[in-house]
Formats: sequence, structure tokens, C-alpha cells
Amino acid sequence: MNAFVEKVKRSWSRDSDLPLAERARKGYRYLAGAILAPLYLRGVSRRGARSRVVGEPRIVNDGRIQIGNDLVMTSLFSPVELVSLAGGEIHVGDGVHVNYGTSIRAAKRVTLGDNVSIGPYCIIDDTDLTSPEAKAAPISVGAGTWLAGRVTVLPGTTIGAGSVITAGSIVSGTIPEASLAGGIPARVIRSLRDASPEQIDAAAGRPKPRAVPSDRNATSEIVPTSAMLPMRGLVLADFTIGDLAVRLADATDAPSMRVVDAPYCQTTQGLLTPPQSDAADFILVWTRPELALPAFDRVARGESASEQELTDDVDAFAERVLRCAESYRVAFVPTWTLPSHQRGLGLIDYRPGGLSWALTVANARLSTMLAQAPNTYVLNANRWLVATATAGRSMSKGWYLGKVPYSAEMFAEVARDLKAAARALSGQARKLLVLDLDDTMWGGIVGDIGWENLQLGGHDGIGEAFVDFQHAVKALTRRGIVLGIVSKNTESVALEAIESHPQMVLRKKDFVGWRINWTDKAQNIADLAAELNLGLQSVVFLDDNPVERARVREALPEVFVPEWPETPFLYTERLQALRCFDSPAISREDADRTALYAAERQRDAARTNVGSIDEWLQGLGITVQVEAVGAANLARTTQLLNKTNQMNLSTRRLSEVEVTEWCASDSHAMWALTVGDKFGSAGLTGILSVEEVDGVCQVVDFVLSCRVMGRRIEHCMLHLAADWARSREIGTMQLAYGKTAKNAPCHQLLLASELERDRSETMFVWNCSAPFPAPAGIDIRRVGAPSVTAVGA
Repeated sequence: MNAFVEKVKRSWSRDSDLPLAERARKGYRYLAGAILAPLYLRGVSRRGARSRVVGEPRIVNDGRIQIGNDLVMTSLFSPVELVSLAGGEIHVGDGVHVNYGTSIRAAKRVTLGDNVSIGPYCIIDDTDLTSPEAKAAPISVGAGTWLAGRVTVLPGTTIGAGSVITAGSIVSGTIPEASLAGGIPARVIRSLRDASPEQIDAAAGRPKPRAVPSDRNATSEIVPTSAMLPMRGLVLADFTIGDLAVRLADATDAPSMRVVDAPYCQTTQGLLTPPQSDAADFILVWTRPELALPAFDRVARGESASEQELTDDVDAFAERVLRCAESYRVAFVPTWTLPSHQRGLGLIDYRPGGLSWALTVANARLSTMLAQAPNTYVLNANRWLVATATAGRSMSKGWYLGKVPYSAEMFAEVARDLKAAARALSGQARKLLVLDLDDTMWGGIVGDIGWENLQLGGHDGIGEAFVDFQHAVKALTRRGIVLGIVSKNTESVALEAIESHPQMVLRKKDFVGWRINWTDKAQNIADLAAELNLGLQSVVFLDDNPVERARVREALPEVFVPEWPETPFLYTERLQALRCFDSPAISREDADRTALYAAERQRDAARTNVGSIDEWLQGLGITVQVEAVGAANLARTTQLLNKTNQMNLSTRRLSEVEVTEWCASDSHAMWALTVGDKFGSAGLTGILSVEEVDGVCQVVDFVLSCRVMGRRIEHCMLHLAADWARSREIGTMQLAYGKTAKNAPCHQLLLASELERDRSETMFVWNCSAPFPAPAGIDIRRVGAPSVTAVGA
């Protein structure tokens, strides 16, 4: 008993940095696990002292199961399975940790040495289940060995003491002592004989015992953890979801999305329960159609159901989701799917009465219904199935043993998509795609062979692949991604090829800028981004040359440089698989962005011909249209608010629902600014919001797109804020600058303005007894307020 008390004390001390409630919860689980261990392990042949078991494992003991001292076993998300067949023996040493979803099965003998740690969803089976006639062969896992998540150990395997097996590996044969091994089949990567405990942990990627090294390679789109705050939310599912929860919590791929505990298979109850106050960032509602839709279940059982019955069931489900989504910042709902083996009615399955027909009707209705909520997104779950399909592999065993209907690879794909969605919603999407030319945009070296001989189009497989790739690139421009060129070439030769080749899809007008010369590509990318007033964190660079890719990665770590296929046949596939361009909405300004940058080049050209900045601004004929934020401009306003970093006073991030709720207060006001000039409209490019707090006008959002910075639109916004304060007879206007890594331009503007400042130079003040002057040469037009005349003539 004293030893147990000491362990509880040590655990409490280790968790001293956690909130008190979390420490208490962990302490309760520890105590409950110790108390229930004799009950949960009553089916074993011999049990040592001080076992701790959280959640009930599945134990079938027709042979012998012997467990040593200090066992730690968790079945929270999916039960651990211990099965000894007649004549089979499982021997578990002292201090062993076994994680959820793991299956250990012995027809002959499975031995786990002292202090072995086993990650989630591992399989240790001394009989090959795919070949019933195969003979059992003993398995031995040496002391101090660590099996990371989803490791499969085949019959006859011996793993030496002190080894580490990386996630997803399949192990057979003999692994020497103190080895790091991984792969399919597992091979020794290196020796760990001289490695420190910290190096061993780093080699596998995670601290034990709940280690699941990330499934990532050189093409991963990883955001530094410092770039985004962790998120907390709820996952509701009618199947075991623990593997996904672990992957979402991975802090090395931002944001870390921590999942609060949710009851298994209680989606309806979960949708009707308010979220925890600190866990309302997101909710994922993932269901199977046969459980969510009674009409679909009847079709699945061979009975009949009408289309109206199906849509009624979908509507009822969608209404529950919509009500629940009001309490969360964002809600994700995967589409319903069928397992690959389910053929339904075969030839006629897409006719009324078939499963495929019912699924199509249900998903179409679900998408239509949930589109009503701007913070709710329907995700394509069928793509996850296709992307991770393995020929001949069945998930039936996973379902029957642990209620896990999907593979570990699919959960990894889901986690990547959810994190990409979170980054998109937080304004982390990339905006500029920079392309190399030779052997990236076309086949061949244009300076050597001439544009007439480039591989592009025609009756040639590689030429067709390059044309399709250019079509895929151009499609990105309709989503608001702008294109640039950085290439080692002679500019006149390269531009002639772009304009003259009859099969060229991308022309000069499709690019917002280029650096075509013989200098360093990293410097050229930095110069191009600066010219466009974009941060390097907005840039993606594609180049077929691995040396150039490595140079840009090293010199410009903020630029995303994906690994690129060696063959053009895979270019389009790789481009379309990138998640870094995901955006929560597409506005009119997105579709017109290339044209907007083209107009900006005209403005710059005009600027070089004018002597002073004042003369240049006067000649532009700038207009600023100001209108209250409402249904017509809500989507674009929210998008601009969430992705603008440089001219942003507070860097506040809100969903469309939160913007609407904030604007509803009588003491709040928010305007959207649309900027134009003689060269055309720049679109909705500014946001100004204010609130009255204790008789002071607080400027909350002061947001301006980089495209119109430096044209004194900023001064128009200060004028508008002060004018609102004066209209409400407020004597003081304040702007509290919240410093971030990227909003220094906002601070520089405030320092250069006529506003008073405090000693810290973070609080800026204007005495509203006098109006803040409007800049000359700018026509301010207030939509919906005709009594206010334009100023600044």
C-alpha cells in the first residue's frame, strides 16, 4: 500500500504544471485503474502486484496468461485484447505498458520482457491468421523494447532487448539488441547502444509510452508549432476514434488539436450537450449512415425506403448538427461512405432502392443542409478511403475486435486534412506559387533548343502531362492564388516562349511578377515576395531541380518547397494533393486577384513617372467605399480578417458567426472598405471596427490588405474611427497595438501618425474634440449614409 501511495505522489508531482482539475482527473483515473485491475484481470492465470488497468480489456484464456508486477494497461479508446488458445502461453514481465487497441494472441508462446512499452493498435500474434494451416511460432520481445503505434509482430520473431520499432512497421525474423528498426518488413536503421534515453525517444519521434511517430516525409506541409495556438474540441463518432485523437494532438504539426473525452457511440447525446467552456474550438461529427439514418439502415438490410424518407432523416440529423455548431468556432462533418466490399445491388445499385443511390441522395442532402451555417464544413470522406486503400486488405477484424472500421493510414490522412482546414481557417493558407520554367513548366531547356522544340502538348505523353500541369496551375488562380516565375534563363527568350508557343496554357498575363535571370533563386524569391508586399510564409516554390529546392529551403525556411516528382507524369497529381492552398471560402476578389496585381503594376509604372508621392496619389483618383459589414460582404470580410497579418492592429481571428454576433451590439460598429482608382477596383481590402468602452472609443480591428498599403487608406480609417467617436460625443479614441511577428508595418504607421502614444509605444490616443484629418485626394463614399458627404477633394 505504501508503494502505491508513493507512486500516486510521484505522479501528482510530475503533473504539477497541469491545471488542478486535470491533475485531479488523472489522479482519479490512476486510483480507479488500480482498484479495478483485479476485476479486469480476473481472467488471467497469474497477476503480479500493483497493476493499473484503465478501461476493460478483452481476455480469453484457454491456455495460460501470466502477468508480472506494475503492469499499466489502457483500453480507453479501444480494448486491449489478450488471447491464449489451447496450449498457448502469454508471459508479460514486470513494468510493462500496453496501450489501447493492441492485440496479443498466442497459440504457442508470446513473451514480453520487463519494461516493454507497446503503443496503440499493435498486433503481436504467433499464428498467421491469413493462412489457417500455418504452424504457430513463438514470439519474444526483449526487455526495455519499445513498439511504437500500429506495429505488427509476425510469428517466429525475436526482438532484442532495448530496441525501438518505429510506427507502422511489420517485424519478422530477428532484430538485434539495442537497434532502431522500421519499415515493411522492418530493417535495422542504426544501433542504439551508445544512445542516451533522450536520443532514443527522438529517434522514434515521441516520448513513451503513448508514442505515435508522425507519418510524414519530405513533402509534408508542416507549420511550426509557434505559428498557431493549440485547439481543444470534441470528436463525436459511432465507432472507436482513439487513433485519430492521438494524431490530432501531435504538437509537431500545428495546430495541436486536443480532443476532450467523449462517450463512445453517443453522437445524439453529444450533439445535444453544450461544449466545455475551454473546448469549443471545433467539433467533428463522424457517423456511419446505417446508424445516423434509419431509412438508410432499412435499405442496407434489403428493405425499402423512399427518397423522401431518406431526406427527412438527413434533415433531422442536419438540424441537430446545425444547432450544435452554434456553440463551436467550427464544425466538421465527414460524408457518409460504404466499405469497398459492399456492392449493394451490384449492376442496379445506383437505381432507386440501391445502397449507392441511397448514399448519394443522403450526402447531397447533407451538403445542402449544412451549407446554411458558415462555420460548418462537409468533408469528403470517400477521398480518404481511396487515398489509403490497400488491395486485398479488410478492416473487418478491426471492427469486430475494437469497433475500428478504418485503417491507421486513413486516420492519418484525416488528421492531415483537419489540421490543414484549421490552418486555412486561421489565415495560414499560402498565397503565391512561384514556378521554375525548364523541365517544370515545360519539357526541355528553352535556351538550348528554342521554344519551337519544347515538349508541351502534341501527340506526346510528356507534352500532354505538362499541358495538364499548366491547366492545374491556372485553376489555382481562380481560387485566389497568384503566380510568379523564378528561373535561371534569359528573360527575353523565356517570355517569348510563354507568349509564342501555341500549346502554352499560362501566358504573361497569368503571372503577377517574375525574376528570370542568372542570379540566386533564393534571392529572387525574396525580391519577388517583397515586390508583391507578401511575407515569405505565403510562398510556395516548385522546381524540378533538387539542388535548387535544397538551396531555397536552407536560405528561406519560411518558404514551402515540396519535394517534386522525377517524372512529369506525376506533376499534376502532386500539385492537386497539396493542402497549403486550402481556404474556407472563395470570394470575387480571389477570382480577380491576378488582374488586381496587374493593375498594381500599372500603378507602379505611373509612380516612376511622377516626381513626388503626393503627386502620384493625386493622380490615381483613389476612392474608398465604406459600408457596414452585413450579409453581402460577410464572407470576404471574415476571410480578410483571418488572413491579413501585416497591417493588423490586434490580429483578431473570428468566424462568420462570431463576426455577426459581435456586430449585433449597439456599442460596436464594423465597416468594410472597398478601394478603387483609375486603374480599377482593388476589391474589399480594409476592415475597421470600433467599440465604446467606459466612454472611450476603442479601435478593435484595423486591417488593410498589403495590396493597398502606402496609399493613405490607413489615414482614412483613422479619420473614420474618430468621426464615429465624435458622432457619439465620445471624447477619446484609443488604439492598443498588439505586437506579433508580422504586424510591424502597423506599428510603424502608428508611430508616424499624429496620434499621441504612451511610454511603451503600444497605446495610441486621439483627442476627439478635433476631427482626425482626412487625407487629400481620396474620395470617401459611405454606403447607406447619404447625409455624410465625401471628403478629401
